[in-house]
Order: sequence, then C-alpha cells, then structure tokens
Amino acid sequence: MPDIRDPIHGFISLTKDEQRIVDTPEFQRLRRIRQLATTYLLYPSAEHTRFPHSLGVMQVSSLVFDKVFEKRKDVLGWSEDERKKYRQMLRLASLLHDIAHAPFSHVSDDLFDENVKGHEGMAGKIITNSNVTPIVDKIGAEYGFNSSSIAALITGNAFHSDERLIADIFASELDSDKMDYLLRDSLYTGVKYGNFDLDRVLNVLSLCYREGEWKLGVEYDGVEAVEGLILARYFMFTQVYLHRTRRIYDNIMIQLLKEILVRDSSTGRLPLEVQDFIKWDDYSVIEKAKEIKSPWADRFLNRVHLKCIWESEPAVTREERVIQRECELQIKDELELKYKPYQVIIDRYQKTPMKFALSDGSPTISVISKNDPTAIYSLKDRAPVVAKLEEPIYICRIYTDSDVAKDVHDYVKMRYEVLRRKN
Repeated sequence: MPDIRDPIHGFISLTKDEQRIVDTPEFQRLRRIRQLATTYLLYPSAEHTRFPHSLGVMQVSSLVFDKVFEKRKDVLGWSEDERKKYRQMLRLASLLHDIAHAPFSHVSDDLFDENVKGHEGMAGKIITNSNVTPIVDKIGAEYGFNSSSIAALITGNAFHSDERLIADIFASELDSDKMDYLLRDSLYTGVKYGNFDLDRVLNVLSLCYREGEWKLGVEYDGVEAVEGLILARYFMFTQVYLHRTRRIYDNIMIQLLKEILVRDSSTGRLPLEVQDFIKWDDYSVIEKAKEIKSPWADRFLNRVHLKCIWESEPAVTREERVIQRECELQIKDELELKYKPYQVIIDRYQKTPMKFALSDGSPTISVISKNDPTAIYSLKDRAPVVAKLEEPIYICRIYTDSDVAKDVHDYVKMRYEVLRRKN
C-alpha cells in the first residue's frame, strides 16, 4: 500500500487501486484548486489545495469508522464482508467528495450550470462518467457496489440506512470534512483558531439509535471535546473565512469569473460536460485573466482591491437588528444605482456557524446519556458554551475605490442616520 506523508495526519495509506484514482487527471486537477480560494492574497502561506484535503478526509473517515465499529459492532450486526464493503465505500466517497470543486473552490459555487446541483452534482457526474469510473467499478466489484453507489453518497441520494450512516461520517454537522479542513486551514494560514483535540473527538464518537436507525453520536463525557471543534470552526469563520480582505477578493474573483464565462461560454456558466469542466482550474482562470481586458482582472492580478470604508456593528436586540438590516439594504440599493460596480461593492453575507436541529426538529448532533445508552439529548441542551452559536454570523461591509471613498463614506453615514431616525 502506497504511503503519502501529510503534515496533519502523518502517513496516509492507500491501496493500489485508490492510488490509481489519485493518479487520474480528474483527481490531479485538485492540485490546481486552492482550498481557501483567494485567501492566499491575505495569508501568503494559504496555498494548500483540495488535493491533500481530500486525502485527509479519507484518512479521518477511516479513523472514525474504525473507532465506531469497534465500539458498536454488536448492534450493527455487520458481517466481515459488510464491514469491508462499507469501509471501502466510505473511503472512496471521502476521497472523491470534493473532486468537482470549480476554480477557487466555493467562490464559484453559484456559477455551475443550472442543470447541475452544485459541485456535489458535478462530482456525481465525474464519478460515473470519467477516468475515475472504471477504477471505482473495479474496486466495487469485489464488495458489491459500483460508481453510482459512491456518487449517491456524495449527492445525498443514499437510501439504505447503513449507507446514510457512513455518509454522515464525511457530510454532517460533525464530520471528517470539518475535522480535516479546520486543522489544515489553521496550519497553512498560520493561525491557531482552528486547532482542536482531534484524538479526543475520535475517542468519544459512538452510535445512538434515533428514528429507527443507527446514527453517529457523542458520548456524554465527550461534549467538551466537540465544543472545542465547534468553537474552532466559529473562530475560523470570524477571523479567516470572513476576513474583510479575503471577502473583497472573493467578490472580485466572482465578477472576473462571470466576465470570463460570458466571453468563453454560450451560457455564461461553467461547462456541463465533464471533459470540458475539468479543464477549468485556478491556473486556467488566471491565464484567462491575463488575456481579458477587465478592471476586475487588473485588481486581482496586481492585488489592488477596493478598501473597506464602512462595516456594520452587531445589533443588540432583535428589533434593532431588523431596523439595521432594512437600512443597510436601502443604502445598498442606492449605492448600486449611484456608482458603477467596479467603484463600490456591498458585501452582505450571513452564515449559521452551527445547526443544532434539522427541519423536523431532530438534533444534528446527539449526546448519549451516561446512565442510559438508549437515551439521547441534543448537543444544544448539554453544551451551554456553544448553544448560542445557532445565531447566524452576519456581515455587511462597503468597499470602494480610493477615488470615491470619502464621498461614499460621507453618504453612507448621512443616509444611515436619516434612515435610522425614520424607523
């Protein structure tokens, strides 16, 4: 089994067939997709890509599977063949979960063809219709699954309860994806916010019985370790992912990508066909940016971003928050009529750092009772430190070109005061 040295997990082992997947052009393309999009323009060392992250997620998923199975193999009732099958399915789905990220990762999430449901939908197409497909089918032939089975885990179309369980390991509120990217992003940006006790989190994961199925849960005495992971994610969002300079370069890249796609595509969207889509990566976009005459290209290539001249402050009460956002939306509409897009950008963004419940009210992370293993609680009820993180992180920032900065600042200050008095 080939070994790959990784700065987060040490050595990551692959089978020869898994190595063949890694060696395909589709997977090698991930070396040219930065994990944190434009963040390297702010944190110079954040040059890491989706390639090592995908390997890391596969590694953590395998560790979670082995820990949980060893603890609860009695209730799962899997034969040895079933254990091997589900473990291999999980490894492949984890390895391939990001294979269809578009250039600059999440920056281009809204630029997929409307017939494709985001990067997960395109991942399903790549897994079932590319150089990856025959290798996955060859691996699956030994265990009783195929490439469509792996695609279904990623696209959320797995219907068997055991398959839903393994899908939760790499795609849920407490998943291997977050466990890898927090540590990896923290390391490569040079910050400490994303650090948490991975070994402890792995040791406190178990299974609980909920809604007629076995699902991932957290042992009662492991709540603090999970709180650490959640807080790490929260601080990475507030300090890194939503940093004002990173956000303006994301916005600049979105505008640049739209111009390039209008020029190079009849639909103004990313290609629908797999072989056309995989030609798009960070490198190809940068080369296209060098060719196109655009103020966005100049700003991105030469690191000349618009400056943040105004940022909303947190509102104390719900009533104040409603008034604040109504004022901001009104000012946004006025500025967009008054100035050209490359002179003023208004960045309004909202992100919920933690979802404690699904739409049906069931908990996203269940805590298993210490005294009664059949009883479960929502993490929200057992983790007071993070219980308030259900409230979304909200930002509203106004960025301007230096030529109009003072005029915009004065206008925003005046209009904000007027609109607040009216409300």
